[in-house]
Amino acid sequence: MELTRWTPLTYIAPEQYVDSADFWADFDLEQWSQMNYEWTEDPWNGFGDFARRPQDTVTTGTGDCEDYALVAVSWAIAQGREGVGLAFCWESPYPWPRHAIAFDEERVYSSGTIWDKSVDEWVEDSKYVFHVSRQIR
Repeated sequence: MELTRWTPLTYIAPEQYVDSADFWADFDLEQWSQMNYEWTEDPWNGFGDFARRPQDTVTTGTGDCEDYALVAVSWAIAQGREGVGLAFCWESPYPWPRHAIAFDEERVYSSGTIWDKSVDEWVEDSKYVFHVSRQIR
């Protein structure tokens, strides 16, 4: 397992995390999410959190929210989905983002669950008070 970079860099430079399209061509994100992924909090959850490379998350089957979001982004880009991006979500009263999600034009990908909603709809139905999103492709 390789912890690569400080989590806020996933928002600033997400392209550094997106893996080769060849790996994701036959990857079944829905099946992996349901059968093989286990959400596991990093010991440094929050400001000092580190993100893994997406293929490392798939190999171990564990990761936290930004690890899952990077898997979903890599898969969505390889599948040619439109409007792919990342969002960081804030929960009151914390002054830093508490959750990361991936999204495309049709879905939100959040810690092993795939929602047929927009980011705004997902945030409205969640415990988060606002989000900052960044489209990647």
